[in-house]
Order: sequence, then structure tokens, then C-alpha cells
Amino acid sequence: MNQNELFPGMDPGPEGIPFPGYDGDESVSESAPGMPFGSMPEEKAPAGPWDENVDIDDLYDHSRIPVSRPIRILTGVIGDGNGGMSTYAVNLFKALPESLVSVTFLSTSEHPFFEKEIKDHYGRIKVIPSRRRHPFAHKKAIRKIMEEESFDVCHIHLSTASNIDPIRIAVKKNIPLVISHIHSAGAEGGAVARFLHKLGAPKLSKLPIKRLACSEEAGKFGYAGGEYTVAPNAIDLTRFYWDEGRRDRFRSYYGIPENAFVLGHIGRFVPVKNQTCLLSLLEAVLKKRPDAVLLLCGDGPELESVRKKAEEMGLSEKVFFPGNIVNPQDAYCAMDAFLLPSLFEGFPLTAVEAYASGLPVLLSDHITREAKLGDAVAFFPLDGTFDTLADTVLAMEIPVEERESRGKELAVLGLDWGTQAEKMMVLYQTALQK
Repeated sequence: MNQNELFPGMDPGPEGIPFPGYDGDESVSESAPGMPFGSMPEEKAPAGPWDENVDIDDLYDHSRIPVSRPIRILTGVIGDGNGGMSTYAVNLFKALPESLVSVTFLSTSEHPFFEKEIKDHYGRIKVIPSRRRHPFAHKKAIRKIMEEESFDVCHIHLSTASNIDPIRIAVKKNIPLVISHIHSAGAEGGAVARFLHKLGAPKLSKLPIKRLACSEEAGKFGYAGGEYTVAPNAIDLTRFYWDEGRRDRFRSYYGIPENAFVLGHIGRFVPVKNQTCLLSLLEAVLKKRPDAVLLLCGDGPELESVRKKAEEMGLSEKVFFPGNIVNPQDAYCAMDAFLLPSLFEGFPLTAVEAYASGLPVLLSDHITREAKLGDAVAFFPLDGTFDTLADTVLAMEIPVEERESRGKELAVLGLDWGTQAEKMMVLYQTALQK
């Protein structure tokens, strides 16, 4: 686990969505809506920074600032894990135009989970000690990196405000644009972590920085009443789509019966994800659908306890644990319903990915309502009965022959990486004007 994060969490076919049977081997791409990166209408003035509490969609009308050199960006912090926060940071990096940016990642691991992807896209990695284990060396290493190279932007991704050292140091080193980006709506962990967050959040709200949050709830949690701009999470819509071939291959590989009714979940096995709740749900669904099974993808400290609980409940043959998979797009296709019983979330990427893949999505009532992407998303009370939830799941079932991708809907909402990268570049380019 990345000790510094503490709580981590393309090939379009016709009309920009993958065509049936696409296998990902050959690629073509379409640019996101708007002007190409780096171009600017002659009659318009350079863009300014995102205004506080302004709808992110307003950024579409901002002009682009021509750049004479790549924008030097320091970002992270990443580590051994592939939690949602690190995944977002790396996917954003991959979506940025390589010729216009030079990106360096802070990492608490010498060989972070995303090392190959970062290097394949011309990114650099600077290793720093874990703040949890070596707090003084952690600060010293960050300070040295910022002194050795002149960065235009420091974009730090956070689950909580428990460690804001990179942001505070960047401000002191006069980096032109410093961004804090909150990706969670709650603090997982013990009393010390929660205490550090309570100390750090008010400080973040007062620093002369740009404050971003993945949702309104995340912003309220991360900035203690300070102003912020919502920048909703995005996904690769050319990767997540419905395909029956993917469904068949995944089920066959993991021994899931071809005609089973699959309840599915993807997430780290940590208390906040609340996976044991899904075992009780499976029991209730089995009374009505004997062909039901549960697919739990992911890894983490709670994995073995959940596996043991399944055994104690006599569900071992009905629950599948494929581990930390690298092909979640196929897992979504293999499911018949996606469930996220989390105690809190910032803006769950897995819910967006599942929705894009044509699934009915059921989220706990502790998750931000901004995840209500359409009629196929429903919220359920964590203190409700499992029999009632089972009825809801079965009522939302979508027959295989009627299932469709929802990429177009999500593109309209601006939840694709092309849109996200374009808007972030507008913000990054303001650093060159300071």
C-alpha cells in the first residue's frame, strides 16, 4: 500500500463509441470537443484560472494559451498501489498532450504500480521517503526536488488533508500554480489520521492555491469551508463499453457459469468498501435466484477476512475472488449488476465505469448523489433489509440482448478523458502567465 496516500482509495468506432467486437488491438482516435491543445483564436485573450465555485463546463469557452515550451508539472503522490486516486493521476497524465507537458511523479515506491505506463508516456518518477515512516526525510526530499528543477505547476492528489507537505513546500518555493485535488469524502483509518486531517483541511482552505474536488461532498470534506471547484472524475470511454464477447471470455476464464446472475463489485478490500455487506445480499438473492453468484474483484488487507466470512456462510462456491485484475472492462461485461456498498466515496470511478458498460448500478446512500448518472443508477440504505435490496437488484436486471453501452451519455456529461484533459490544460497554461 502506498504509505503516503494513506487511504487510496482507445479506439472509438462510429460516432465515437467502440464498435461491437472491438478487441483493443488496433487503434484510431478522435479528438475531444473543442479546439486542439495549444491553439488559440487570434481575436481572443489568454485564458485565466478556473474561478472559484464556477461550473467546470464554463471552461469550454476559455481560449488556449500558445506555449513556447512544455509545461513542467510535478504531480502525485503515487506508490505501490493502484487505488482510485493514483489511477486518476496517471490516467490524467496519459490523456495530456505529450508535446505540451513534461510531467514528473512523486512516488513513495522505487517501482510504483504504474511505473511502466508513466515511462511509456515519457513521464519521470522521483522517489521520496514515506511521510508515515520518515516524516523529516519526506519533507527534505520534496524540498530538494523542487529546488533542483523549476516547475510551473504542482498538482497534488489527496484522499485527505492529513499530509499537505508537498503543497505547503510548493507554495514556499514559489511554484506559479499549486493545485490540491481532493478525491475522497471521508477519512479512513485511525484517530491519528482523522486528527491530522482536521488540522490540515483548514490550512488548505487558506493557502494561495487552486482547490479542486471530485465532488461537492469531497470539497466540503477536504477544505473545511474554503472555496473550491468541482472537477468530476473521468474515464476512458473507449475502454469501458458493453461487449458480449468480453462477458463470455471473462466468465469462461474464471469458471463462472455462463447463465449465472452475477452480482459484481470492484474495489480495494478495506473497511470503507464494506464488501461483507454483499455476502448477506447474495444470501437474500439466492432465495429468489438460485443461479446467482458474487464476483468480488480487488485486493487489500480485508480480503482474507471476507473470504473466510464467505466460507463460514457456506457461500464459497458462489463467490469468486479473481484478485487485483488488470482488465476491469471485461469484468463489468461479465456482471449483471454492479454494487458499491461503501461507507463513503468522493466520486466513485467504478460506478462510472460500470454505468458506461451498460450495467444497472446500485450505490449505498452514503455515496454522493452526483453519482446519479441516469435511470440505471439507484441508491439503497445501508440500514435497510437485504430482502428489499435483493428485490431492487432483480427488478433492475437488464436482459443481455437489451444491454447497451452508455458512452454517449457520459460524454455529454463531460466524464470522458478528452474533455477532462482539455479543461485541465486550460488551467495548467495559466501558470505560464505568472
